[in-house]
Amino acid sequence: MSKSPSTTRERVLETCRRLFNEKGPVAVTTAEIAATVGINEGNLYYYFKKKDQIVLALFDQFELALGEMARRQMDHIEQDKADEDSIMDFFKLAWEWRFFYRDAQSLYALAPELRERNKVLSEASHEAARRLLRHAIQHGRLKVPDAAVERLVVNAWIICTFWIEYLQVAKGVTRITKKHLELGYEQVQSLYWPYAPRGTEPRKPNWS
Repeated sequence: MSKSPSTTRERVLETCRRLFNEKGPVAVTTAEIAATVGINEGNLYYYFKKKDQIVLALFDQFELALGEMARRQMDHIEQDKADEDSIMDFFKLAWEWRFFYRDAQSLYALAPELRERNKVLSEASHEAARRLLRHAIQHGRLKVPDAAVERLVVNAWIICTFWIEYLQVAKGVTRITKKHLELGYEQVQSLYWPYAPRGTEPRKPNWS
């Protein structure tokens, strides 16, 4: 969880993250943002002239959160913490920033430069996943043929990134809950089950 915001700008961004998660960035007006923060719209414009500036500032934070998660996971690799669950780490983060996954197309319309930034971030996520997978293979926690490594990385990324969109399009889900993300967690896990040692039990999602 993020720490409590201490400046007005931080309070604006934290409020926007919460409102965007609840309603979507298009549905949230600057008047609602200002009222929720407890400032007038003129004060809001002092920090952010347009909503796209808010979106980009939030993406900066999202990018940092993903980078911090990747670094933490690499620390776990170096310490050989086999019990750490990198898949659940991702879905916890996806819950906190779910509007970026749920509302990607409307966000691209608001801030077109996000498309290229997201591409760069995706490439970094692929590489972090490769390192984690290779470590699991080297330590005998998975038995994956070399030819299947890249397919696993790509397929896991596809599910993680587009799981919410899948629920909306294929299942008609209009409000995403943690239970929906638990189903995504289980879907990603199922990719790895055929490569796990015999008798390995699938993990249960843990939000703590």
